[in-house]
Amino acid sequence: MQVDPQVDPNSTDTRVRNAPHARAMREGAQAARAHAAVHVCPYRHPGLRTSRLRGYAQAQQQCFDF
Repeated sequence: MQVDPQVDPNSTDTRVRNAPHARAMREGAQAARAHAAVHVCPYRHPGLRTSRLRGYAQAQQQCFDF
């Protein structure tokens, strides 16, 4: 799943910006970088919760705290 959709600034098509799963993945990654607890998830929908946890897990794997 692509996290940051490529948006053409000259386009009038705004459907690309309505990507709730990409937003949930970004929020999960931000929560992981802020060292927030994994169980603090604002989403109740299983799909959005999964997307947030996927972003959280990816950010945890790429975190290098030396």
